[in-house]
Amino acid sequence: MYRLKRLFQSKKKVKFSGIIILLLVSIFILRDIQLSDFNSKNRIIEGDVLHYYAYLPALLVYNDLKLDFVAKAPGKFSDRFWPVVAPNGKYVIMTTMGMSVMYAPFIIPTHYFLKITGKDADGYSKPYKIALLISAIFYLCLALILIRKLLLVYFSDTVTSLVLISLALGTNLIHYATREAAFSHAYSFFLIIWFVFNTIRYYKKPDFLYAILLGLSAGLIALVRPTNIIVFIILPLWGVSSWSEFKARASLLLSHWKHIIVFALVLISTLVPQMLYWKMTSGVYFFNGYGDGGKFFFNNPQFANILFSYRKGWLLYTPMMILPLIGFIWLYRINKGIFYTVLIYFIINTYVLSSWWLWWFGGSYGNRAFIDMYGLLAFPLAAFFHYLLSKKSILLKVLPFLLVLVFVTHNLFQLQQYQNGAIHYVSMTKEAYWDSFGKLKPSAEFSKLLVFPDYKAAKKGIYPRPVVQNAVKTKINTDKAIEKTPEFYENQIRNSPGMMKQIEEKAKINNISLDSAIKVDAIWLYKKNK
Repeated sequence: MYRLKRLFQSKKKVKFSGIIILLLVSIFILRDIQLSDFNSKNRIIEGDVLHYYAYLPALLVYNDLKLDFVAKAPGKFSDRFWPVVAPNGKYVIMTTMGMSVMYAPFIIPTHYFLKITGKDADGYSKPYKIALLISAIFYLCLALILIRKLLLVYFSDTVTSLVLISLALGTNLIHYATREAAFSHAYSFFLIIWFVFNTIRYYKKPDFLYAILLGLSAGLIALVRPTNIIVFIILPLWGVSSWSEFKARASLLLSHWKHIIVFALVLISTLVPQMLYWKMTSGVYFFNGYGDGGKFFFNNPQFANILFSYRKGWLLYTPMMILPLIGFIWLYRINKGIFYTVLIYFIINTYVLSSWWLWWFGGSYGNRAFIDMYGLLAFPLAAFFHYLLSKKSILLKVLPFLLVLVFVTHNLFQLQQYQNGAIHYVSMTKEAYWDSFGKLKPSAEFSKLLVFPDYKAAKKGIYPRPVVQNAVKTKINTDKAIEKTPEFYENQIRNSPGMMKQIEEKAKINNISLDSAIKVDAIWLYKKNK
């Protein structure tokens, strides 16, 4: 097993991978400027971000975390707050406050600067959006720096540089650091690798400081995305490659029981504000904001779908990540301790993600749920590149650079397809995928090849295979009319982002589920056009 004495002690100053980080951050900033989403009313603070962000304007702007101001003015704040109703009838922000905590160091100064200078400090204007973009790039930059530090202990600067480029530009991480930067994934990407970094530092020098940092990083991970607590298995397992080493690790941790208590206290302290908020609003200390709308089907994990499905298969839309899966072979040879830890975590986390009722995780570019663990997958990816670069064959030495070039180019092309609508955010099928393959813009037939997910069946853990019912008819140019049933109009609504946005607002105003609101409008359209 490789020793960690080189960590933070390397006398040789490796510069190229550091320059790579600067270039990558510059690319993200330029992309943000090019997209200029901060000038759009409906960008950045949108969708799930409205839930994540709600704590900050509720506190800073309206001074009312109970959201009584929303209850008193039905419909007035439907474009800003989407609370759920607790059994006691009170409004509750649906998600945990972790993301608001991560945003806070950037949003709070922005807010008070605007107030001091007499500008409009409403919580949703352009300066707030720019602050959110900066926060995403900041945390992403920290994550890349930590990954670089960790990889340089085991791998060359060239390998490390290739890994950084691959993760930043060859995966859907670039999308969730720019276009949808305020979503949780770039932040969790940082928090998880920070937790790993703190774990390694703790084992190098067990003391209270690193126990505190471990508790803080663990608490933020749980607060931002509760299902990511799976990563806690890293703490006892990191670097363990045999049963005897595991027993030695357990003995080490027990001998430092005071550190364990400090870790637990800091972790719990991080979660206390959330529990107090739930008690204040819902009347209970633990509240599930998703209600019956979110559940796991652990007896029916969708492994094949979550990895390969045309709808949202991770490896289909992010083929770069096939390389770290192959790289596990060589990671085993290089460092068994890291191999077992990362592999166990990857398998368990993939099982949990594939058991979530909404295994495609809503509208997204690729399967966004996997982004959170890219920092750990950097190790098998590095092992893959290391193996090829260590060979004498010129062809094998050149291959890593070619693969990175191909996969980065492919990813950036797909990203443009996604923005142009040639890759649909949720309704892709085999027919639609191949109809758009190699095309920057959707064809005239593309929309007819889409199949919106059956959410009603998914809530029961049933996932019917998408069938493009009119694909054959379209291709042979038959003039047979499509039967316009209520189900037809329901699919029309679900495939229209604009209509979905309006109906989401109606559902919130009328305090009914989104599915019910869709059905009401679908029946109205059916009767109107019958």
